[in-house]
Amino acid sequence: MKKKVLNMRKYLTIGLCTFLVTGLVACGDGTERVEETDTMDETAMMEEETEMETDWDTERFNQSFTESGRFGGWDANDDNFLDEDEYYESYYGTWDVNDDDILEEEEWSTATRDYGMTNQNWADWDTNKDKKLDKKEFRTGAAKNNNFSTWDKNSDKKLDEREYSEGVFSTWDTDRDNKITTDEYNTRYNRYYGTGMGTTTGTTTGTTMGTTTGTTTGTTMGTTTGTTTGTTTGK
Repeated sequence: MKKKVLNMRKYLTIGLCTFLVTGLVACGDGTERVEETDTMDETAMMEEETEMETDWDTERFNQSFTESGRFGGWDANDDNFLDEDEYYESYYGTWDVNDDDILEEEEWSTATRDYGMTNQNWADWDTNKDKKLDKKEFRTGAAKNNNFSTWDKNSDKKLDEREYSEGVFSTWDTDRDNKITTDEYNTRYNRYYGTGMGTTTGTTTGTTMGTTTGTTTGTTMGTTTGTTTGTTTGK
């Protein structure tokens, strides 16, 4: 009789242990699945945010250009337009990135590439061979590319801010897909017009939202469900 009681206790003990182990394993699997799901959600969210902030279309570029305030500084007569003289003055100042009122060959070489002026020869621009471009030489060389007329969409012989901005965008959009990447934007915009806002927006949004959602959901749900299920089943 005593032996049977002992055997029954033994079986009950084994059964209890089995239930407890099964409960713990189930809890572990649940936590892992929650954490895995949250990690996938976080990654997808960050990829989505990154994709949204990678490319710049015309509207986004125009907004950034307007906020720079550069156009108003070039508009010498304050009529909200740039005539041809103001345009070439602004263009010369933009290419002169070190602001020394001299356009050197290195500045010229970088700018002609950035602004889509292909097959250019420094010697054709530097007509007096003094290894720099004055404003007259610059205007003569730049006029051959006909950018002013191309940017002047309504052919009124002056540029409003939108025409100027879209003109710059079109020269940077080298593959003609109506967008430029954040890398292209940051490199060129920061070089010629000051600090842009491409990198800050993408990084802040993706990191903050992804980290907060993934960590909170995964930890709370996994721990609570696992502990409750294991303990209750065992008893």
